Amino acid sequence: MRAYKTLTVMLIRSSLRDPIGLFFSIVFAPLLVAILGAVFGNDPMPQFGNRGFVDAILPACVAMVMGMTGFILLPVNQLQARESGALGRLRATPLSPQTLVAADLTVNAVISLVGVILALLVGSLGFGATPSGSAVGVLGAVVLGLTAFLTLGYALAAIYPGPKAANGIGNGLFLTSILTSGAFIPTADVPASLERIQKASPSYYLSELLRGQWTGQPWSQYTTAVAVLMVMTVVCAALGARLFKWGV
Repeated sequence: MRAYKTLTVMLIRSSLRDPIGLFFSIVFAPLLVAILGAVFGNDPMPQFGNRGFVDAILPACVAMVMGMTGFILLPVNQLQARESGALGRLRATPLSPQTLVAADLTVNAVISLVGVILALLVGSLGFGATPSGSAVGVLGAVVLGLTAFLTLGYALAAIYPGPKAANGIGNGLFLTSILTSGAFIPTADVPASLERIQKASPSYYLSELLRGQWTGQPWSQYTTAVAVLMVMTVVCAALGARLFKWGV
């Protein structure tokens, strides 16, 4: 437990020295909500089911934080630590891989949750966005989605060949996931061929679940989304553990 606490503090300090990573994990989503809210407002619109624009896009912005962490930030940080030899030096200590992973996941989860909470606060306090569903339901969807994308990040860190490739490939995967998530382009407005592509994206199911909980829909309507995210968690966790490496 002492090693876990010490390593967690060390990783937090390291994260605070990365302004670019902090910007995209903490500032980007709330800033996007603020900009879009200032431009479009949050007056009820028929095309959004008589909800405001901010209410409609807020779940998508929350999903973006998780996607950014899973596709880019976590793998890049892990690969940079591996390439610099930091992980190799830790291997020479009594520290176990489980402690390292636990501390790293804790730090990434906390930073991502800060970004999620700030985005929700900007939407709520700045533009009056309010969930129709329960806060517990929204929180449950956030926790499930964040868990799935954190494990995805560890699986990708084991697959990407290096930090530069992780940055390039991760950005491509992240942008693709946003475009196919149905978050900004509703499924009803796309052709059937694109809808089938959307349903191959994990971000699609995360956005659907978040939107459903935000609008007060029962969990029973999202059993497929829940199952996909849970299977994704198990598979990615197994891959990340099996392929984990201390060095290059």
